[in-house]
Amino acid sequence: MAPSRLDTVSFTSFTNIVNGESRSSKTKYHGIDPTSKQPNWDVPVATAEDVEDAVAAANKAFAEWKTTTWEYRTERIARFKEALEAYQEEMTDLLLKETGKPRNFGATEVQSCSKFMEWHMGLKEPKGESYDLDDRTIVNKFVPLGVAAAICPWNFPLLLSLGKVLPAVQMGNAIIVKPSPFTPYTALKMVEIANQVFPPGLVQALGGDDKLGPALVDHPDIHKISFTGSIATGKKVMAAAAKTVKRVTLEMGGNDPAIVLPDADIAKVAPMVAMGAFFNTSQVCIASKRIYVHSSMYDEFLAALVNVAKSLKVGASNEEGVMLGPIQNSMQYEKVKTFFKDTKDHGYKFALGSGDVPETKGFFIEPTIIDNPPEDSMIVQEEPFGPIVPVQKYDDIEDVIKRANNSKAGLGATVFGKDAQKLQEVADKLEAGSVWINSFPAAGPQAQFGGVKESGIGTEFGTLGILAYANVKAITTFKNNS
Repeated sequence: MAPSRLDTVSFTSFTNIVNGESRSSKTKYHGIDPTSKQPNWDVPVATAEDVEDAVAAANKAFAEWKTTTWEYRTERIARFKEALEAYQEEMTDLLLKETGKPRNFGATEVQSCSKFMEWHMGLKEPKGESYDLDDRTIVNKFVPLGVAAAICPWNFPLLLSLGKVLPAVQMGNAIIVKPSPFTPYTALKMVEIANQVFPPGLVQALGGDDKLGPALVDHPDIHKISFTGSIATGKKVMAAAAKTVKRVTLEMGGNDPAIVLPDADIAKVAPMVAMGAFFNTSQVCIASKRIYVHSSMYDEFLAALVNVAKSLKVGASNEEGVMLGPIQNSMQYEKVKTFFKDTKDHGYKFALGSGDVPETKGFFIEPTIIDNPPEDSMIVQEEPFGPIVPVQKYDDIEDVIKRANNSKAGLGATVFGKDAQKLQEVADKLEAGSVWINSFPAAGPQAQFGGVKESGIGTEFGTLGILAYANVKAITTFKNNS
């Protein structure tokens, strides 16, 4: 058990968690409430000493934890679920303060944590193949690999950090969580609550500045990096991890296509495409970022999509009927505005919205749709991670598949229509880690989640997500040699 002072959780003071204890520092930073641009609470910046202490504590905890049984570790996850669920309301309020999400979507993220833990509670221990040959037996075992560092994003700060903690500890590893400096609060509290049920040093949290991530990636006594973030940063993580041959799982950006086949039901599909494009104010790695519609239905579908997008109310978390919150941080807000400027400067047609982003008290941007911009336009080629999306015409299905695949990214894709065989054919030809048929993109604990090409390496969730935190050991025993 962690020290008793962690058993009472305050939601107005925040610390790093090192070896089961709260730890502050002289230097502080804070996130910003994106609905008001006002500062949130102070959080300590982890020092080099904090990193060394956390790594030492993690390795010590790992040495004992790896000897425990799968059943024991799963039972601890069940207790963790109970502990976290006791604070669902407080965690939801905290999540809204750091992300600006509408209340119903923030509550869904918090509740999804329970679903992820239930999934892990039902998982069977992974077993490798065994062979009994004439002269030998071969047993392939999955063994925990050591100490992992989780470098977490700001768009789903609670769920995506928990999604790294669960497989790490269930497989027998220790883990150090590094939340995004834009959204440190829910991840720090999640780890604080985890220390009510896990031994000191097993699950730790370090918040900090730009030096912290590289310090964790470079550290010789950290054995695995699980990173969720941009392609540019992920490449740096992979290059730095090579120095110590760390295992890496990288879940990076996407430029995900949505293909509407000519037999699709416009009234049914337009709302799904709109949700795929604009959910969480388009701050989703698997959001639909390029929408392809057959020319025979293009005008009608575009009008339906515009009508749905118009109805999506933008506002602060607790406003009635709000569907879209703000962009989470000023850096991303300014980046999204460059897509508006480029589109306006090139004279592309706005089907919804305009090239101007009016100043508001928060980082709010209304959903915007661009009508058939050229293939080489910035809005088609790059990922905005904000609520501006291009819709393009196509005539030939093989051609649109080629256009959809013409990207260095390959994270997710969606396809809509009525012909089951044609839908499956298109899904099979799309170069993406995940494809959704007749649904907006929706990741869950059961489906493997990862990207191809520059969208990532390795996979999270599903049964293989556990093995991302394991090494394989083959034990061969020869017969009649004793």
